[in-house]
Amino acid sequence: MPPKLKKMFQKSMSDNSIDPATLAAAAAIVAGARNPGSAEASRNPSPPVPGVPAPVPVPLVTVSSTTSTPLLEQAKNALAQLVKTSKMNRSRGSALAEKPEVQLMLDKDLFLIQSDRRTKMNPLQQMQLLRVLSQFFLERVDDGHRYAYFEAIFLGRVDDPVLHEYRLSVMYQLVSFSVQYPVLQILNHVMGWISKLNNETQERMYCDRLIDMMVEHFVRTSNIENRMHDYLLPLETSCSEFCALFIARAPLHGPLSPAMVEVIVQYCATNMQFILRHLRDTPWQGNDFAEKVIPRLVEQMLVDETDDSDSLGSCICYFLFRWHIDVLANADRKGPTKRIEVLDLLLSPEYPWTKRRACVLTSAIAASTRSEEVIQKQLKKLFVPVTFKPAVELLCSGTVKDNPQKVLEALSEMTLTRELRALAGETN
Repeated sequence: MPPKLKKMFQKSMSDNSIDPATLAAAAAIVAGARNPGSAEASRNPSPPVPGVPAPVPVPLVTVSSTTSTPLLEQAKNALAQLVKTSKMNRSRGSALAEKPEVQLMLDKDLFLIQSDRRTKMNPLQQMQLLRVLSQFFLERVDDGHRYAYFEAIFLGRVDDPVLHEYRLSVMYQLVSFSVQYPVLQILNHVMGWISKLNNETQERMYCDRLIDMMVEHFVRTSNIENRMHDYLLPLETSCSEFCALFIARAPLHGPLSPAMVEVIVQYCATNMQFILRHLRDTPWQGNDFAEKVIPRLVEQMLVDETDDSDSLGSCICYFLFRWHIDVLANADRKGPTKRIEVLDLLLSPEYPWTKRRACVLTSAIAASTRSEEVIQKQLKKLFVPVTFKPAVELLCSGTVKDNPQKVLEALSEMTLTRELRALAGETN
């Protein structure tokens, strides 16, 4: 278990108040999606006009290029005018987003939308726009008006469904591009916008659209050579909101590959308390997490035998112990109403016995509403390899619910026959 996780886990039991390798995917990100039926709008930042074919991929434009083009100058001038207007009017909040003259200027000079609303940027122009926007926000990291700029650029056409969707599609592409640039503050702005939505249906739609895109661009495409998922790791310290959302939704949008498990474990090790609060304060995510996500994580932990799976098991134990204490709704607070119940999965005869399984089973017994006697009967019916009988006997001792920490410590210190044989093999 990583030291960070181990320290966090031990403290959880005693205290209720716990404390660039390449941009090779960028052109594909801008040009289109692998599957036109999956998060299509987030991968095609062109005005959604029926009958117009998707843009054709073009060779990658190097981000560090300083070549100036008419589009670049036009976009820079539009953004400079936005800043000037903000300073002249001391506009904050939604004031810039609500100014018709500002929005018309952005439509025409930044997004290239003309009166017929059929003008499209080609992939090269799209890439140039993303570069200009990334540099714009990078240069204004300390500007107190930066969210007002973000809101004016991407959220100023909510009254027009076609233009609003077009701007949002560019925004999502900018998120993916900016993670590689990097300009990590843009993702914070997006998460801030989503948190202000007072409509669960919209919140769910935009959250899933974001996560689906990030999984597609950085997890599904990741392999030993490119390690695309490494671009997501710095977010653990720069955008806790995204980390929490990733934990809550990413396992529903892609396989639990080594890349995804690595990201999940790292996010949990750094942001566990924030993740728990996020799941408490966003009940629909909390309920889905308890019913759909945790079972997937448990199943992955049961079938995988890598070190990352050991760390994943530690995270699962922590969620099991703290769920009813820190997250579940009660008489004093609102929150998700679904308990985490994974005992049937852990007691299934389909999975191999490991010390990791025994440890997670301890946590699940302690958190379950079933009586320990009923659980003991289920355990005794299972076929258990001789090497794991001491561990199962400990789980049947009747002390798990009273003192799960003591049982966990005993399991951790237990040297099973299989381990002894492995050690003997190493010394011979």
